[in-house]
Amino acid sequence: MTKSQLEVLLNGVHALVVLNPFSNQRSAKEAEILDALGAAPLRPTTATTFAPQLRRLLQWVEIGEAELLQLGATSKLPSKWNEALAAFAFFSLYHQVTSDLDRLIQRKTADSTKNRALFRKIQDGIAARHCLIENAPDRIWNRPEHLLACFYQLRRAFFYIHHEIVGHSEPIKTLRMQIWESVFTQDMMSYQQWMYDAVGRFPTLILGPSGSGKEVVARAIGLARFIPYDAQKGQFASPVEESFHPVNLAALSETLIESELFGHRKGSFTGATADRAGIFASAGNYGTVFLDEIGEVSQANQVKLLRLLQSGEFQAIGDNQPAYFTGKVIAATHRDLHSEMRAGQFREDFYYRLCGDQIQTVALRDILQDSPEDLSISINYICTKLFGAEGAQHLSSRILETLQRQVPSDYAWPGNFRELEQAVRNIVVRNEYRPSPAEDHPSVDGIFNETRVSLAEWNRIYTQQAFKNAGSYREAARRLDVDQRTIKKWVTE
Repeated sequence: MTKSQLEVLLNGVHALVVLNPFSNQRSAKEAEILDALGAAPLRPTTATTFAPQLRRLLQWVEIGEAELLQLGATSKLPSKWNEALAAFAFFSLYHQVTSDLDRLIQRKTADSTKNRALFRKIQDGIAARHCLIENAPDRIWNRPEHLLACFYQLRRAFFYIHHEIVGHSEPIKTLRMQIWESVFTQDMMSYQQWMYDAVGRFPTLILGPSGSGKEVVARAIGLARFIPYDAQKGQFASPVEESFHPVNLAALSETLIESELFGHRKGSFTGATADRAGIFASAGNYGTVFLDEIGEVSQANQVKLLRLLQSGEFQAIGDNQPAYFTGKVIAATHRDLHSEMRAGQFREDFYYRLCGDQIQTVALRDILQDSPEDLSISINYICTKLFGAEGAQHLSSRILETLQRQVPSDYAWPGNFRELEQAVRNIVVRNEYRPSPAEDHPSVDGIFNETRVSLAEWNRIYTQQAFKNAGSYREAARRLDVDQRTIKKWVTE
C-alpha cells in the first residue's frame, strides 16, 4: 500500500468506528473508503462472517495493519496518526475476535476456561499492536479486562438488535439506530471509556401502539448492557441470560404491583405468609427491570417508583429498612402520557424522570406501507421463534401465501405484530385467518334507532369499545366502575 492509501484507510476507519452500525452513514462511509482505496485487496482474509462490503474492507485492514506494524517496528509512526492508529487498532482487534464473542453470546452456561482463552487472545492482540497504541489517548488499552467487556457489549448489542428487530423498511432501520444509541449514545468511544456505568443506568421510555414490539425492544436493550469482566475469576460479573426482568403491570392489581416490584415481609398484609423479594431486589446490579404498561400504575406507586429512579432507594411492604437498586429501568406504554398528565392521571415529575431516553416503536401498517416485503420477513421471524429455523423454512412461504389470499393488501393490522403472530398460529392450526372487519359490529346509531341488538350483545360491544379506548382491562374497569374480570369476560367472549 502507498502512504496515501494508508492515510485514507486510517482516517476512514477512524471516522467509521464511531458510526452507528445500523445507519445509512455507516454503509456509505464503508463504500467511500473502498472507493478511495481503488483496487481490490491483494490476498484473502480470514474474516468470513460479515456483510460483503465490510468483509472487503476488513481485507484492506489486514493488509494495512501488517504494513503499519512493519513501519512501527522500523521507524516511528507520525504523531499526527496517534488518534487514528488507536481507532484502527480497536477496529481491527474487535473484528479479529467477533467469532469468539459470538460463541460466548450463544453459550448458555459460564465457561471460565473459554473466557480466559478469549481474554488472553485480547492481551496478545494488544501486545501485537503495541506500536500502534503506545501513544493512544484512550484509557482502555492498559485494561484488557475492560476492553473484553467493551467488545462483549458491542457484539451483544449488534447480535440482539440485528436478530430481533427485523426488516428492511425505513421505520425499522430508524428503530434499530435508536436502540443502538440508547445503549451507547452518539459518542461510543467516550461511552466505553468513562460513560458506560452512568449511561447504563439511565431509564428508557418506550412509546408506541399496542402489539408493536415494545418488549422486544426492551429486551434488546436490557441484554446489551455493559457487564464487567473479572480476569482473576475468569467470569463476567453477571450472567446475561438472567439480566432481563419483565413485569406486565396491566395484569396485576395495585397490591400485587407493589409486592411484585418491591417485595414484602411476612405478615405485612393478609396472605403474606413468608418474606418475598421483589423484582428490584432480585434483579441485581447489572439487571434491567422492564415495566410494561407503566401508564397503568396508580399515583401512589408512581411516587414510590419516582423515589427509586431518583435515588435507587425502595422499601419492601412491611419493612422499615431501605434497599437500593443500581440496575436499569425500562418503562413502556401505548398511552399518550402528555394527555394523561393533563388529565391528572400521570405525574409530571415521574414522567420527566423517565423520558430522558425515549424510543418510539412503529405500527406494522406503517412498516408495510414503506416496505411490503417486510411481511415475509416478519412471518419468518415469528415462525423461527415458534418452530425453530427448520420449521420456519417449511412453513413461512405457505403462511405468507395464505395471508395474501385471505387478508386484503391494504389491511391495517390494528393489532400490529401481536395480531400477526396470532394470524400465523391460526393458519398453522386451521389454515385460515379471517380478521373481523369493523363493520361486523352494528353502529351505535343503529342500536339506538332500532333497538334490535340484544342486551348481551350491547354489553359486549360497549365493553369492547371501552377496552379499546382505555387500552387495558384495569383502566376500562375503572372507567365503567366494574370488576376488571367482568371487562375481560365481555372482551374475550
